[in-house]
Amino acid sequence: MKLISIFALLFLCAASVSGEPVREGAVVAELVPAKKAIAPGETILIALRMKHDSGWHTYWKSPGIVGVATDLDWKLPKGFKAGKIQWPQPERVKMGPYDAYGYHGEVFLSLPFTAPADAQPGTQVKLKARASWMCCSKTCHPAFADVSMTLPVSKKPAPPSRWHKPIAQARSSFPVANTHWDSKAIRRGKMAILTLTPGKNAPVKAPLEPYFFSDNGLIDSDVEQVINKTENGVISLRMEISEFGPDNPTHLTGIFYTKSGLADQSGAIPIHLKVPLSGS
Repeated sequence: MKLISIFALLFLCAASVSGEPVREGAVVAELVPAKKAIAPGETILIALRMKHDSGWHTYWKSPGIVGVATDLDWKLPKGFKAGKIQWPQPERVKMGPYDAYGYHGEVFLSLPFTAPADAQPGTQVKLKARASWMCCSKTCHPAFADVSMTLPVSKKPAPPSRWHKPIAQARSSFPVANTHWDSKAIRRGKMAILTLTPGKNAPVKAPLEPYFFSDNGLIDSDVEQVINKTENGVISLRMEISEFGPDNPTHLTGIFYTKSGLADQSGAIPIHLKVPLSGS
C-alpha cells in the first residue's frame, strides 16, 4: 500500500498541471484548477484566470448598457463536462463616460468540471477552450484567446493546487440567498421601485451606499439610482428601466450590495434578490 501511495505521489508530481498564460491585448488569461488532479467521476473547480492591465476591465454576465460578458467555448475529450461560469460579485466600471459592471485587476471565473466514471487513472486530460471577452478602458477591444490546460487523472481525489485559495476567495463574494429583507418591487412607467424592509428574524447590515446590480439588463446601469432610507431601516431604490432590457419582465432580479461592488465598513454582504414586479 505504501509503495502504491509513493507511486501515486510521484505521478502527481511528474504529471503536474500545465497550461501557458496567453496575453491578448490588455489581458493575460489562463485556465487553472483548484485541485492538482481529477479522479474518475469527480467534479472539481477550474477557473479562467484573467489579469487586466492597469486601467482596463472586462465584463460581468450582465454588463449593463455597454460591454459583452466573458465566455468560454469548450473542446473537451469524450465524457468530460464543463459547467457554466459562476460569477463573482462585479464592480462598477467605466467604459468611457458610461457606467457598467465588470472586473479590474485579477479575477477568477470558476466553473465545475466533471470527469467521466471511466476516466483512466495515470492518464492526462487536455482541456481546450476559446475564451472571448470585451476589454475596455477609454476605448474597447473585443478579444479571443485559445486557452488550454493538461490535468492528470488520479485514482483518488487529489490535494488542493496553488490556485485553490484565490479561486475560493473569488467564490466567497458570491451573493447569498435573501433571508435578511422583506422585498417589494413596483413598476411605474419607465421606473422600477425596489423597497427593502429589515426582516424580523435576521440581523440586517445595510450597505453605506446601497445599490442594485440588475442581472438581466432590466435596469439601466448608466442612470443614477435614487436611494431613500428611513429611520426604521427601510431602503427604497428608484431605478430607470433600460431600453435594452427584457420585454415584459415578471421579476426584478439581481444583487443588492454596495454602490462600488466592493466591501465597505458596514459589514454588508451581497444578497441575491428575485422580487415579483407588479404594476406597468
